[in-house]
Amino acid sequence: MLKQYPTFVKIMLLILSTTIIVMIMYTVTIQSSLNTVRSDIQANNLNRIRFSVNSLDASVEQLSMLAAALETNSKVALLPAIDLMDSFDQVKLIGDLTDKMTLQSFSEGWTNTVSIYSPLLQSWIGQSPVKLPSPQQEQSNSWTLNAEQQQFAFYRHHSGYTIQVSFPVSNIREMLDQSVVDTNDPILFRPGMIPIYNEQSDKNRADKLLERLTPLLTQAEGTETLSVDGVSYMVNYLRSDSLDWYLIDYVPLDEALQPIVQTQKTFYIACVMLLLASALTILFLYRKVQLPIVTLLKGVRLLKHGDFSYRIKRASRNEFDILYDSFNDMASQIEELIENVYKEKIISREAQVKQLQAQINPHFLYNCLFFINNMTRLGNDEAVTAMTQNLAEYFRYTTRLNEPVTTLEKELSLVANYLNIQSLRMNRLKYAIALPESMKELAVPKLLLQPLAENSVVHGIENKRSASYVRIEASETVDGYQIVVEDDGKGLSEEELAALQARINQVPDDSVGCALWNIRQRMLIYFQEPAGIDFIRNDNGGLTVKLYWTTR
Repeated sequence: MLKQYPTFVKIMLLILSTTIIVMIMYTVTIQSSLNTVRSDIQANNLNRIRFSVNSLDASVEQLSMLAAALETNSKVALLPAIDLMDSFDQVKLIGDLTDKMTLQSFSEGWTNTVSIYSPLLQSWIGQSPVKLPSPQQEQSNSWTLNAEQQQFAFYRHHSGYTIQVSFPVSNIREMLDQSVVDTNDPILFRPGMIPIYNEQSDKNRADKLLERLTPLLTQAEGTETLSVDGVSYMVNYLRSDSLDWYLIDYVPLDEALQPIVQTQKTFYIACVMLLLASALTILFLYRKVQLPIVTLLKGVRLLKHGDFSYRIKRASRNEFDILYDSFNDMASQIEELIENVYKEKIISREAQVKQLQAQINPHFLYNCLFFINNMTRLGNDEAVTAMTQNLAEYFRYTTRLNEPVTTLEKELSLVANYLNIQSLRMNRLKYAIALPESMKELAVPKLLLQPLAENSVVHGIENKRSASYVRIEASETVDGYQIVVEDDGKGLSEEELAALQARINQVPDDSVGCALWNIRQRMLIYFQEPAGIDFIRNDNGGLTVKLYWTTR
């Protein structure tokens, strides 16, 4: 069905493909913008938490250096032998060390405490001399969180003393509060430990995210997209080298990408409206353009198949009405012209047929008269009588010029009569005629086959003593009919066959016979092409003449 509407289909495909291409291009653009925004958010968040972690590590490293600075102090070196001092010297040493640690603690930006534990005194020296456990079990040179005390502590163990530097969790929380920008939520987290939140943190949401993030913390830094309660979050994390905790920051993607997502929704709504408009446009084109074109094509096809009476009665209420009127006028003129030309063609055709028959009748008559004359001189009265009767039948048959067409059965009856006469003249002449029942009433021009039978006898068999038969066979082919006239006479060479084939395609002159040319011309007049006459050498040395025409 679509083959009937090629223009409409092309316009429809053009509109749909244009719309689809625009949607694809915009979708790709939107997706690229979303990816770019995600990359920017990720980069900004990573840079922010990287800055925060670097600041954290720098502050923690400075605190770690306090322990190293105390190790170089000469008074600290006296602690392994403090039990050998008298009470005054012990009190003075403890006082000097306390002042030293207090001074160093105040020199740092973060709130912190520096203390020294003496196993000989079994007590702490410095800002936290009481309520601190013995540091013997604490790991050296690393920061650990005391959940009860809510502080991070760093220990350096030596023979005779242990240096502790600590700072409260409030320092971390204050740093996290300073890192809050817009909707982000920074958290300090270590698997297995209680997270440190900022003051504005949504702990319930943060705990759900941390639960899903914990199995993914396999690298020092990274970014994950996690969904909690139907909301997608971009989670960035970076591990602090000094504390071995992760600084985690997350932002809701929906809020960050909301302008682009809203634009995307607006565009898709516009695309739906564009598709609806395209459908209305296609419907309008179908009714106002395609249907009128189909109507015109129908009229053209009918004219092509000979129905010149067809008129378009449809009204389109547009420019096609002018085309309809023009088509109807053209069809009327063609119908009138065809009728006039057809009549003239029939008259001309009948005149040409009568002229061809007039040319062939004398040719046959001359041959018959010469035959009668010869038979009379030979005293063959029977042959003369048969020929005379044949001439009477022949002229009765051919003088009906108002009926130039006969049936194949009647035409072959005339040929049989002629061959019977020739067999009387030549005892050796034998003939056979085969005509299928289905071809007996087939319409053919008069005197189409008699000249061929005459040529077989006169030019073939009479010129060859061993020749004796003529065979005529009519048959149906795949797309038409054919009639074969075959003899075992003298025949023609290949050069003579080619010359004969070329000669019948030219108008004959006085030096060349016109019978074969007339046969070919009448076949071209009466039958559809391809139609014609072929000459073939047969296996018996004679000539086979084949007439053929199509019924398509």
